[in-house]
Amino acid sequence: MLSEKQEIRTYILENLNSYKPDDKLKHETRLYTQLFNCQLWQDASTVAGMENELNTQPIIDMAINVGKKVFIPRVSKKDLLWFDYSKNRLSKSNFGILEPNQEVNFAHNLNEIDLMIVPGVAFTPDNYRVRYGAGFFDRVLSEYSKDTISLVLPPQLIDNFSRKQWDMPVKNMLT
Repeated sequence: MLSEKQEIRTYILENLNSYKPDDKLKHETRLYTQLFNCQLWQDASTVAGMENELNTQPIIDMAINVGKKVFIPRVSKKDLLWFDYSKNRLSKSNFGILEPNQEVNFAHNLNEIDLMIVPGVAFTPDNYRVRYGAGFFDRVLSEYSKDTISLVLPPQLIDNFSRKQWDMPVKNMLT
């Protein structure tokens, strides 16, 4: 029997896969503009994020172009470790996501990140999110006290879902 979150993931991912490329690009571009114009982005000297249901490469490129440090995560056991973004130091993880392949001793502390761009498959109006179920970002969000933001495409919006005590919201959401 599928869980509610599994059903939500399946439904949203099917909608995203059938999203017309021109419509998706139009909505992504609008979200990038909102992000780059928001005060949270402008005040941050360090941003972190990862591959997402939306193309994050333009965000990484803009951050580098305006002199921000960019960190991306790598899964290590049940945690996320944060590394400097380097296009030449990425490899596909077991999850099929590009991750840094640097030595663990080069990882940054979570508190070095000014703004975290948090991925999700589905989002509620009160900033809760459904991802893939491993809980990596929920654990990070429970420890991270600085600003968080998610960029949400129209097909990713849902009314609600049954939350567990470990489900953590993002502080800000752009739609």
